[in-house]
Amino acid sequence: MRLQALLPETVRSAIGIYLRVAYGPQARTRRCPDLASIDGQCAEACLSVFQREQVEPIPGHPCVRYSLRLGNRNYPFMKLVLQEHLLAGEFFFAVDTHDQMDIKPDFPDYDAWMAVRRFNREVKRQIEGEFAQSGLDTASCLCRALRGRDPEAASAGRGTVLIVDDEEDLADAVELLLRARGFRTVKIHDGRAAARTAAEVLPDLVLLDYEMPEMDGLQVIAQLRADPVTQGIPVLLASAAKVSMADIRLADGFLGKPFQEDLLYQMIDRVLRSREVRS
Repeated sequence: MRLQALLPETVRSAIGIYLRVAYGPQARTRRCPDLASIDGQCAEACLSVFQREQVEPIPGHPCVRYSLRLGNRNYPFMKLVLQEHLLAGEFFFAVDTHDQMDIKPDFPDYDAWMAVRRFNREVKRQIEGEFAQSGLDTASCLCRALRGRDPEAASAGRGTVLIVDDEEDLADAVELLLRARGFRTVKIHDGRAAARTAAEVLPDLVLLDYEMPEMDGLQVIAQLRADPVTQGIPVLLASAAKVSMADIRLADGFLGKPFQEDLLYQMIDRVLRSREVRS
């Protein structure tokens, strides 16, 4: 969705769905931004209830998002976001659980924190599902936009990329982008299957999301490095979380989410060139 097409009723619908799912019967008692008082139908007026954020993990590659902290019945920091990711100027509604803290298994209350994260993930899944059912633009709109592009004259046989990401719509969009660039792709949504699939496929690169249920990206990297068959496969780790430099160094490259497609291509090329130099 282009921001110029944003209307007050669209934002009102997104907020209403969010609150109803996140709070259930308590939704009516939650304070909701008053969109009825917005003067006019312009996008700037619609966006006035959000906080504008520019995310620029690497200088020269910014993404913009608009966030509104609404919380949920168990966690106050979750946000409704209107997000730019992968495609410049294309925005979609999503939920940011805002729980991407670097909590290690030996931390106090680790199990309780993991329970909160599982709850948040389920609330996010339900809200985004209802967004899609209501006709609001979600991450699936990226795939629609990509399929509407004119085909690129791509160099064939650039290698195989294993895409590991539990957010299926985003993984689908990345797959379309990489195939248009001449890569073969294999896509899975479960970190637990990543090492086994890598051993079977022997990809030239693993594009790995850090935040996944059951087994996160660092655990996947540990499995890959422990197996002589897969230990040499380069890994490009992607995350919206704050990841320590020590953990980043476990991968061959790092992409901070959100990012645009040109940065994705650059990072993949850089990691593959580094592998060729080492070989």
